[in-house]
Amino acid sequence: MTSPVDSPHPLELYRWAVQDPLTQARVLDRIHRLALPDAPAPTRLREDFAGNCADSVAWIALGPERDAMAVDLDRAALDWGALRARRLLGEDGASRLQLHAADVFEVSPPAVRPAHVLAALNFSLFYLDTRDRLRAYLAHARACLDPQRGVLVANAFGGPGSLLARRDTQRIADRLGHDGEIPPPSFDYEWDQSAHDAVTGRIECRIHFRGLPGTADRPDAFIYRWRLWSLPELQDAAREAGFTRVEVWRHTYDAARGAAGVFLGPVDRIVGLETWVAYLVALP
Repeated sequence: MTSPVDSPHPLELYRWAVQDPLTQARVLDRIHRLALPDAPAPTRLREDFAGNCADSVAWIALGPERDAMAVDLDRAALDWGALRARRLLGEDGASRLQLHAADVFEVSPPAVRPAHVLAALNFSLFYLDTRDRLRAYLAHARACLDPQRGVLVANAFGGPGSLLARRDTQRIADRLGHDGEIPPPSFDYEWDQSAHDAVTGRIECRIHFRGLPGTADRPDAFIYRWRLWSLPELQDAAREAGFTRVEVWRHTYDAARGAAGVFLGPVDRIVGLETWVAYLVALP
């Protein structure tokens, strides 16, 4: 039986419940190749609001020519990610991961190299709770991209279901990961969402972990107080920040069609879905 001493770190549970780093790294690579088919393949990732920097680790794992930079205010989360990087990538691979425990606004060229892909995922744009701050970040992100071959990739969620209080529980088991990754015992991941405030645009979301063998539940393991930006608002802010090409992309899978059911690309409409997740893809 797992003892409390051996219980997984909350960031480890988050990685298995919420993230699929290898898939995400491949998707970031594919978005760049589709958006800029005539450009050289991307090798340099910048992950803003990186947390445990799992996507950066997965990006480096895609090839020896790749490097990544992870920026986040939470030094403890980055340190945990660095330990994981050494375990999964070895010292050589981990040496290609650059960590910055800082506000994302404080890390920019020429102090660091411009990125081929700048990822602001896990709905991190929702932390920017005023239009001025959102626009300022997007302008900063544009300045951090390679002007010839850079692509910003952020994500957002929405739909009627995102406006209502809800609590969804999912059993986490039998997940696949990097070579050498050992998943924790099965557990329950609970997404706890408050009702959207139509006046302020704000929403509060919490993650709870329950049912871990031999250890106590982890209520309120992560708490998010966000501004729920719409896709038109995000697109307008990106254009105002100077991006010349701004698109909404979806990554979907129709299991009934097998391999042919995978779609990754720009869309003009999202209609009739209770909830959806989409990418904001922007080029300087």
